[in-house]
Amino acid sequence: MHLIVFARHSRSIRILALAICVGFFVILGLAAATPATAAVKKAPTPPYRTTVGNRSLNFLQLEPSKTLTFSIEVTNTGTKVWRAKGTNLVALNAVKKTKTGLDINRGTKFYDKSWGTIVRPVGLNKDLKPGEKTTLKFILKAPKTVGEYREWFSLAVKGVDFMPGAAFELLVRVGNPKTAAYRVDAGLASSTSFTMEPSRAKGFEITVQNTGSATWNRKGVGEVVLALAEPQQRTSVLWHQNWYGKTILGRLRTDQVKPGQKGTFWFALQAPKEYGEYIEKVQVIAPGLTRAVDGLLTITVVVPSPSPVQVSTNSLGAEPIIRVGLVTTSDGWVEVVGDKPVLVTDANGALVAEVAASAITRLAFFNSAYAVTANGVTVPAPGPLRVTGKEVGTILTVTSWKSQYNKFRGTLELRSTPATKKVWLINDLPLEQYVSGLGETGNTGPTEFLKTMAVAARSYALFHNLRKTKHADEFYDINATTDQIYLGYAYELKVPNLVAAVVATRGVVITHPTPVTAKNTVGAIVAAYSSCTDGRTRSIKEVWNLDIEYFPYLVSVPDPTGVCTSPPYPTSYLTGGGGNHMVGMSAFGAVKYARDQAKTFDWILAYYYTGIILKQVYP
Repeated sequence: MHLIVFARHSRSIRILALAICVGFFVILGLAAATPATAAVKKAPTPPYRTTVGNRSLNFLQLEPSKTLTFSIEVTNTGTKVWRAKGTNLVALNAVKKTKTGLDINRGTKFYDKSWGTIVRPVGLNKDLKPGEKTTLKFILKAPKTVGEYREWFSLAVKGVDFMPGAAFELLVRVGNPKTAAYRVDAGLASSTSFTMEPSRAKGFEITVQNTGSATWNRKGVGEVVLALAEPQQRTSVLWHQNWYGKTILGRLRTDQVKPGQKGTFWFALQAPKEYGEYIEKVQVIAPGLTRAVDGLLTITVVVPSPSPVQVSTNSLGAEPIIRVGLVTTSDGWVEVVGDKPVLVTDANGALVAEVAASAITRLAFFNSAYAVTANGVTVPAPGPLRVTGKEVGTILTVTSWKSQYNKFRGTLELRSTPATKKVWLINDLPLEQYVSGLGETGNTGPTEFLKTMAVAARSYALFHNLRKTKHADEFYDINATTDQIYLGYAYELKVPNLVAAVVATRGVVITHPTPVTAKNTVGAIVAAYSSCTDGRTRSIKEVWNLDIEYFPYLVSVPDPTGVCTSPPYPTSYLTGGGGNHMVGMSAFGAVKYARDQAKTFDWILAYYYTGIILKQVYP
């Protein structure tokens, strides 16, 4: 479906139940008796006030005298219009904290010649009305001296005062990050998602690599710990009594971690009572520093809502194995390597060769005949030819395919397709592993959005897996490029949050009574989706001229949150360009419903696919 979504960084979302009883009683004239003396007059909203939102960077690393561009989101939460020019103009100022409040910092160490004045990094591009937000972008120039620097900034109203709620602090480390003594490669741990039951505690591990020049110690001189990111002096919503005080989650599991080695931190988290998504920033802290270079990590805890999913009475039983058409080979051969020993079998299931880990196996189809080259010997064999790991969990790498996404789970099969005169490389693997390796979205975005993508993609794939008609003449169920973008195990490693969403929705598909057949007994739907719309989705009749009677779940619905923006999406997207057909779910809309309105994945799917039922069709 050619959909790739790079969502903004997730914000912490709490989904709170709204108590409607009081409002109900008021409507009936039964409001609870309250003494007249208990009435409290609401304080008026200040004329100038702001809320500081997302920033482009939480931690800044610069080489001496170098510059970087920083941006931060601010919202006008007062009652007056912020003016970009003239009397009472609003601008950002470098400030310093004093005993009596804030003052202009004329000695700021981060002045750049691009600033409006020596204390004013940036002003407004246009007037900002109450309730509107804008992004302030400006350049910081690092001092010449290596070290850590803290600098405060605040919006100010010329001729009035500094604006309430507008002050924020920047921490900047000046030095060469490549030669830092304390440096971290977080890898997949840089963004980790955990699912927890309400009010339950659970222990976790995070493993990172010491890429600096100094040895990490568990205690004493050179101690390195995992702690809350700034501001540290606070109580985390995920705090557990096993923490070392209020700020340190955990220490290293080993006494030392030398440069180049990996170190593991163990820690416990306590889940909140309410279901929702909770995000915590933590950091690997080194002695005398605020944070090791690249030591900022994001932990997301998902407390799932009561399940909206029915257990299907027409269960499939076992998890389906899906056949994915990966690529055609122009020269009729591929080379495969397993990270563990592999078995090569022929069309009859007979063993052709057993090949050691890391050794190359060549599968070929030439002059209407199959052949296997392994262990230095080439032998003919009836095709198709299949390579499978001898042990569960073996990863197969197609070394002849020069792509970063050439690693796969399951079985690889080389097969000639007479109907199309092509030679296909096909990947057989469990459906859940297939969904985990889909490149239709990235690792960021709200958890509920990632769940919508997992369920929609699983449903689309299962429909074709059960029907086995779309690519029947090429002997596979679904294409890795023209149906849904499938990138395999290498991509799976890059998207742990997506994988967590797949696990959380295991076996859940979108169903409808209409597509139920002898083959599709569960009624899995063709869950079409695309990037964005012009304000409404399209019916399947409008785009592909298919009878809506057979696809009643793919009708047009309003999509006010899913409107395409340019950039990154060009105007041609609104006419179906780039594969943006606008049928079914809109990813832009789904992201915003999850992020801005705290909608759950079942609500989002039911909104975009009319009359559907979510069912878990296998355990």
